[in-house]
Amino acid sequence: MSSITAAVLGLVIASIGITPVQAGSTPLVRSYEGSSFFDRWDYYGSYDNTTNGDAIFANKSVADGSPELTYVTSSNTAIIKVDNSSTVAYNEKRNTIKITSQDSYEVGSVWVLDAVHLPYGCSVWPAFWSYGKGATWPQQGEIDTIEGVNMGWSNQMALHTEDGCAITTSSSAYSGTVNDTSCYYSDNDNSGCGITDTNYNSYGSAFASNGGGVFVTSLSTEGISIWFFSRSDIPTAISGADSSIDTSSLGTPSASYSNEGCEISKFFGAQSLVFDITLCGDWAGQSSILASTGCSALTGTNTCYSTYVLDASNYDTAYFEINSLKVYSNSSSSSNSTSSADRRNILPSSQGIGGLAYLAGTAAMVFLAISFAL
Repeated sequence: MSSITAAVLGLVIASIGITPVQAGSTPLVRSYEGSSFFDRWDYYGSYDNTTNGDAIFANKSVADGSPELTYVTSSNTAIIKVDNSSTVAYNEKRNTIKITSQDSYEVGSVWVLDAVHLPYGCSVWPAFWSYGKGATWPQQGEIDTIEGVNMGWSNQMALHTEDGCAITTSSSAYSGTVNDTSCYYSDNDNSGCGITDTNYNSYGSAFASNGGGVFVTSLSTEGISIWFFSRSDIPTAISGADSSIDTSSLGTPSASYSNEGCEISKFFGAQSLVFDITLCGDWAGQSSILASTGCSALTGTNTCYSTYVLDASNYDTAYFEINSLKVYSNSSSSSNSTSSADRRNILPSSQGIGGLAYLAGTAAMVFLAISFAL
């Protein structure tokens, strides 16, 4: 290619707004942070009807009321919390939060959560996870990036799917400890194919006292990987990922699910992201689980609800504090609207007549430019 041709091609590419992306990198498509963090989320607005928690997931008007359950601090961190000040009458449930992203992200996406605090405490069951957009669960899969209960010791990651997905990857491919290999929701009391992080700074009081850290989830056709980095160990591949991210240098993930054991294109589709904190419920509320995760076992007629939920002071540490949630994707999100800032580095879709026409027009421009230059 002559220097004239290269120059003309550069002008054409610049004129049509395509930003070249390095091989192996995934462009940033959305950043949830600062004063706009909560702009693109839907509030559940109902009781916990999926995990039987003693919780009401507040709607936005309640969450914005007094006490505030979702808000942005003066330091621009986002807070998602359990009500830790109201008196709850017996047989009523405590207000907390479950929010779901209005945008969903296709296979070929990476999401990076930077948090300084995760919810913990006796009866507390938080999660940051995703599920198949518009599908009947567990169709299109579920990915649990963060999940723990009570005082906890470490973060637990998992997949939940239809029958046929399992962990087959060699243990050398990840640093965590496998709990169950089958991801099928009907196996093992729907615990999924869980992997527990061996880094105890990944959850609970240790996470908070060490300044938090970063969780990276990669959903690709080759498999699903989840990394955790404590604040002092965050690599430049993450801290410097202002416009794109390359996960190839992140090293061994905490959890890895290979396409060989779980065909990603079959079991996973576009994912909606979720933050929630429930109380007690099917996992955190069991007496044996309470006793094994830093809380007292229930005695006599006492229940998780009567022991913890009625006492607001049990929830002083039951909150997320988030610096940012950034999503990188090789395809645009499936929302109906995308701001100009969110469109950066996104190539136009080749799906549909409009996309084909755009690509055809682009090809014609490039052809004419080359012909002219020659």
